[in-house]
Amino acid sequence: MKKAHIISLLTLVFAVSATGGYIGARVAGRAAPEARARWTVSGSSLSGLSLAVAQDAETTGAAGPVIAAIGSAGPAVVNIDTTATRYVYSFGDPFGFFGERQAQEVPAGQGSGVIIDGKRGLVLTNHHVIDQAVKINVSLPNRQTFEAKVLGSDPSSDLAVLKIEGQNLPEAKIAAGDTPPIGSWVVAIGNPFGFKNSVTVGVVSATGRVLRSPSGAALQNMIQTDAAINPGNSGGPLCSLAGEVIGLNTAIISEAQGIGFATPASTIRWVVKEIETYGKVRRPWPGFYVQDVTRRDAARLRLQSASGARIVRVETGSPAAQAGIEPEDVILQIDGRDVEDANDVVAAFVQARVGGTMKVALWRDGKRVTVSLPLREARER
Repeated sequence: MKKAHIISLLTLVFAVSATGGYIGARVAGRAAPEARARWTVSGSSLSGLSLAVAQDAETTGAAGPVIAAIGSAGPAVVNIDTTATRYVYSFGDPFGFFGERQAQEVPAGQGSGVIIDGKRGLVLTNHHVIDQAVKINVSLPNRQTFEAKVLGSDPSSDLAVLKIEGQNLPEAKIAAGDTPPIGSWVVAIGNPFGFKNSVTVGVVSATGRVLRSPSGAALQNMIQTDAAINPGNSGGPLCSLAGEVIGLNTAIISEAQGIGFATPASTIRWVVKEIETYGKVRRPWPGFYVQDVTRRDAARLRLQSASGARIVRVETGSPAAQAGIEPEDVILQIDGRDVEDANDVVAAFVQARVGGTMKVALWRDGKRVTVSLPLREARER
C-alpha cells in the first residue's frame, strides 16, 4: 500500500514542469553539436530530399513507401540549436572578490523540430529542447537558417511552438485521426547526436503509455515505438507511411534498446490550438485536495478495497463546491475511468479541457453518487 499523501491539484495541474534533461528514464534531446552530416540516402550525400526520391525512383522504378514518407515530411524537419546564458567573473575569481559578474552566451544544446505551418512559419518541438534558451536557431535541410521566437511553451505536455520568418517554407501535416494501431509502420526523422536529418524506421510498439518525470510531471497517452530514437531526436516527427505526423519524438529508456516514446497527434493538435489562441495551454482547476485511500479509510468508509482518492478539503466557491463534492467523498471514477489513487486524479486534470464538464463517480455514506464537475480555469475564480 502506498503511503498516503496529500496532493494539491491546484498546485500540480498548473505547476508541473517537464525536466530539461530527463523524462521517464531519459529525454531524447540535448545532444552535443560536434558531429555534422548532410542528409544521406543509400550512401549518397544530398542537400535536397526531392532529388533523393527522384534518384531512387529512377533506380528501382518506383519510390517505396518509406522513401515517399521521407519525401513528404523530411523537408519540413529542422535542426534546433539553442544558446543559454552563463555567468562568469573577471580575473577568473569564482567568488567575485575581483571584478564583476559578466554574462556570456554559450551553446546549450541541440534538438529537432518540424514545421507545421509553412505560411506562418510555425515550428513544433519539445519544451525541454528550448527550455531556458536565450537564443534559438532553426536550420532547414535546404540550409536556410532562421532565429526563432517562442510563440508558446507547455511544460506539462513537453511541447513548444516556435515562430520563424520565412517564405515558401515546407510543412508537414499533423495526422487528424487517433493513435494508429499497434504494429503500424512509422518513420522517425531528426538530428541524433548532431547527425542532421537522420531517418529510422520501426513500428508502433504500444499506445497509452504514461511517463513520469523526476519532478512529477506525467506525460499521458504516449506512443511507444522501436524506431531508433537518440539524444538530438527530441522534437522531431514520428510519421506514418503517408508522411503525416502521428507523434513528436520525446523520450527514450537509456538502459534499453528499441524503447522510445512520442507525444501523440491528438495532444499536439490540442496544445497547438491552445497556444495559437491563448499563448498558453489552459487547464482546469477543480478546487479540491485529495489523498490516497488507506486500508483504515476503506474500513471506516465501508469501501470494498483501498482504492480511489479521498477528498480531504474543498475550497469555498470552487468548481468542486459548485458540483456538490464534499470532504470524505471518495473519487471512484472520472469520465468512466477507474481511479486507483490520487495520481490518477492529477493525470485526469492534466488532460482535461477548460470549458467542458467532467463526470465524477463518488463514494459517499456507503452509496455511489455521480456529479457533474464544471471545468474552469484557475483565473476564473
